[in-house]
Amino acid sequence: MMNKENYAEAMINAETAFSNENYALALEWFRKALEEKPDDLQALSRAGAVCVPLDKFDESFKYFKKAMEIDPENGDNALNLGNAYFFNGDYGKALELYADAEIKGCSEEAKQRLYYQMAMLCSIRMDIKSALANFKKYEDADKTGLAATDPDIISEKIRLYMMAEDYENAARCAVKWITVAPTVINGYMVYFNILMAKQDYNKAEKVIEDAEKYAEIDEKTRFLLKMEKVSMLIAVAESEPDKKDSHLQNAYDILVELQNIADLSQKDEVIVTLADVCMKMTRYNEAIELADSLLSNDTVTNFEIEATDHTGIEELSEIDIEAIAEEDMAAIDEKIIDQEISEDIGDYAEVYYDEDGQLVREYPDGTFADLESEQYDNTLLNSTETQEITTEERQAVFYDRVYFILLSCHISIENYAEAYRFGGLVKHSENIYYAYFGRYIEVFSMKKLSESGSVFSKEAVDEKYAETIAFYRSSMLQNPGNNFAVIFRARMYAEIGKFAKAEEMASLLVLDEKNAVMEYIGECRKEYHDM
Repeated sequence: MMNKENYAEAMINAETAFSNENYALALEWFRKALEEKPDDLQALSRAGAVCVPLDKFDESFKYFKKAMEIDPENGDNALNLGNAYFFNGDYGKALELYADAEIKGCSEEAKQRLYYQMAMLCSIRMDIKSALANFKKYEDADKTGLAATDPDIISEKIRLYMMAEDYENAARCAVKWITVAPTVINGYMVYFNILMAKQDYNKAEKVIEDAEKYAEIDEKTRFLLKMEKVSMLIAVAESEPDKKDSHLQNAYDILVELQNIADLSQKDEVIVTLADVCMKMTRYNEAIELADSLLSNDTVTNFEIEATDHTGIEELSEIDIEAIAEEDMAAIDEKIIDQEISEDIGDYAEVYYDEDGQLVREYPDGTFADLESEQYDNTLLNSTETQEITTEERQAVFYDRVYFILLSCHISIENYAEAYRFGGLVKHSENIYYAYFGRYIEVFSMKKLSESGSVFSKEAVDEKYAETIAFYRSSMLQNPGNNFAVIFRARMYAEIGKFAKAEEMASLLVLDEKNAVMEYIGECRKEYHDM
């Protein structure tokens, strides 16, 4: 026979322990309550709930299933059992029970939890539209209106909108986040990044200013905001050529200010960014001085200039290269004739920018399927999954930036010996553009050094050109959507006087790049005629 006093005491003690997050003790008291009243729905539900954070899922299932047996038409019981399966990782069973709970109907409080759990489950299953729809149901079921202003919900919705490339709604959520939590920096930064992706630089600048005014930030965060503003100014400079110098000067001034106040952990980032800005301002000697200051004596590999390389690519003659190029273009022409690809493919390729800000182009699936080759092994083009960046990898990325700046500056001032040196370093970068550019400049510098009568013979340069053109050909075949190889291959054909082949390569590019390469081909042609 139930002892009402013992039952009441056990429930009070259990709820008190539960509220203090002492789940093990709470479970002991819920068990005692169930000893007095085994079919009590409240005790069963609470006991099942407290088992979840204790990872006692089998016991949790037992309590919730019994509650469903006692009151099978109560949607709250189906929801509770579904939650237990959800937290145990059985999402299929959880979804089945959530659907059952919605059909049976839940209490007002449980209905909110149901839609929230369904939204999270859909998010996990990458069903973005359903997740967003359930978050809307969750907010509608909340009579207080607080659910719509929950920063955690807002941030999750932003993530979903960004995955769906719905930047307008993502921006709206970010503004709401800032509105409900104006002292929290996260909303500002999310909104800033969305605006940068949309290239809405005026609003992005205003967001940074608001963050500095209203968010609670420490000195480290304030520094990061300044660096974000510099990134924005660099981006604006690229989009407004007529005001480029002014924007870059503003970025330069901010970086000089930060250089004076940055701590040791921040100073290198300031200096490399300042060197990059100087390079963009064509202040090459200043950029070189700054970048050199970041390199210790043993950072850069010291090596003698020599006409050797270790790419692992078969050495080919110019005749071999011509034959390969003809095969490539014949295969592409055949596809155009058969209407498998458009002759204007370069103009209709999808264009976007990768995480490094580099231009990437995607062609229709199967466009170059018949051109695949296993002749060369190009480890640079192997795709990599997103993973946590180690300290060593971060350091490698940093030095890649430094080497790239030095390479770009030295080639701009026609210091070919140093350009050759840094080209040999940059070509090993994990950044595809850096690697392609470094490889190209290394060979181009060899040619210029050979023409000045130092170090390299014409035969060595010819061999290197053949080898590197073969490398870019292999790269094109393995990844036709990345046009860096096309551009450099076209330039190299022009530099060795193979103008028809260079123009054939240029024809594959989108209009702006096609025009730029064709202009370079014209310059090379004129130089050959003047010789």
